[in-house]
Amino acid sequence: MRSLLNKSKLLLGIALGCLLAACDTPVVYHSYRSLPSEGWKKSDTLSFRVSVADSLPTTFRLFVEVRNRTEYPYLNLSLLVGQNFSDSTKVVSNRVDFTLATAEGDWTGRGWGSLYQSERLARSVRTQGAGEYTVTVCSGMKDEQLPGINDIGIRIER
Repeated sequence: MRSLLNKSKLLLGIALGCLLAACDTPVVYHSYRSLPSEGWKKSDTLSFRVSVADSLPTTFRLFVEVRNRTEYPYLNLSLLVGQNFSDSTKVVSNRVDFTLATAEGDWTGRGWGSLYQSERLARSVRTQGAGEYTVTVCSGMKDEQLPGINDIGIRIER
């Protein structure tokens, strides 16, 4: 009987170890920057410093995340996203467009109360290897001060 109990514990331990090993997350980096409640100034560029430990060139997926409040006045949001993953001496920029609300005024992101979250794949990026990289995000809208944006975040996955 004792032998059967020990075998059961061993099998449970192996199963638990396999389960935990399968939970390896593909997320390499995830961070948000909060914005002032009075609005995001067009001149304010958000900067994210990303440390990559992989010594070999690796391809990652770069996502941009937005948390908006219900007082955001537009249906869409355009962001300018810069990054230097492929060449640390050059910043490559692209526009990432979000549809935050329908024409009827319904918010499209996941949300609760007066806060909604949306995300978009900005692009796939390939690093040169281990190092420090930078991702920048600034508003691509015409407003000098953009109200209703609560946080901007980036997520990098394998």
